[in-house]
Amino acid sequence: MDHQDQQEDRPLRIRLRSDCPCGSQQAYNDCCRPYHIGKAQPKTAEQLMRARYSAFFFRLPDFLVSTTHPDTREKNLRAELESFLPTAMWRSLNILSSSKGGPKDNKGKVEFVAQCHEDGQLRELYEHSRFRRHKGQWKYLDAKG
Repeated sequence: MDHQDQQEDRPLRIRLRSDCPCGSQQAYNDCCRPYHIGKAQPKTAEQLMRARYSAFFFRLPDFLVSTTHPDTREKNLRAELESFLPTAMWRSLNILSSSKGGPKDNKGKVEFVAQCHEDGQLRELYEHSRFRRHKGQWKYLDAKG
């Protein structure tokens, strides 16, 4: 590996060892990254919620589209995400509560507050998210919980 490759690889190594943006206090490589790269599937609705937050943080539209339940996925979701993701800098996720959504459940809810900077202002997103399994995998259903 030459010096140029080492320099380009350094940010990735730092990101993998850094705390996961989802607030789990684990390294990103051990927390949400396996979900983002398809090496693992979230076992709970809360794990999916955290992985989706991290996907917003790292601007990963493919993950966000694929983890949205097909019953509620808008046809233009990818385009909406691609225009929105660059405008927000996500700062924190605070899980307030979870109900159901465990490894043996088919439905679950996660209540959370997420903060971001958008248009130079700090904003808070408060949501009761609903999750439902689809073909055995957790998917984000909607914010009507």
